[in-house]
Amino acid sequence: MNKLIKLFILIILSSSVYFIYNITKDSKINILTLGDSLCEGINSYGNKDYSYLDYYMLDSRMGVVLKKECSKDMSIEKMLNIVKYDSKIKKELKESHYLVINLGYNDLLYKLSITENINIYKVKYIIDKIIMDYDELITEIKKYYDNEIIVIGYYKANTSNTYINYGISEINKYLKSNILISYIDTYNLLKDSEKYFSNPNSYYPNSKGYMEIATKIKKKLEKD
Repeated sequence: MNKLIKLFILIILSSSVYFIYNITKDSKINILTLGDSLCEGINSYGNKDYSYLDYYMLDSRMGVVLKKECSKDMSIEKMLNIVKYDSKIKKELKESHYLVINLGYNDLLYKLSITENINIYKVKYIIDKIIMDYDELITEIKKYYDNEIIVIGYYKANTSNTYINYGISEINKYLKSNILISYIDTYNLLKDSEKYFSNPNSYYPNSKGYMEIATKIKKKLEKD
């Protein structure tokens, strides 16, 4: 009799574990992010710290699986080549429920820095090239990914350089108007520079800035 009871309990426990496993497996949410320094979590003093993704994961629901393709020097063109030729990224795009992108800041700053005798016409050419590259990247991504694409916009730089801030404004307009993406406005979100940028000589936000971006992502991803 005791053997029958033990066997019955074992069957119940095994069934419960199998049931829980299948619920967890089916409810798993895959999030992929493609990005640069923000994705890496570079803080106001140039050190690697918690990124918006890390803060999101600290406050996220169970069953979230996060995958990253990030580097401090990532550009739109580099990411486009990765998506085109890296089978691992293609597989991750196909398996992802959500995609978060933050790219283009590096492109703008670098191209402005190497352009000689800069003027507004050259700046507009740089902006047009960045927008064209972004369009090509989104088109390539859509070959493997059919769900929502969340793109983090550009916050105002800690600089008086009018060309940089003009470029940020123009590219934000493009991102906001692009019907293929869901845009996160960080320009207004982080406009209090004293609160969100501890180092006035840095392009990177502090932990409060990253947490604000994480909150915006959370609202986008968990709106259902």
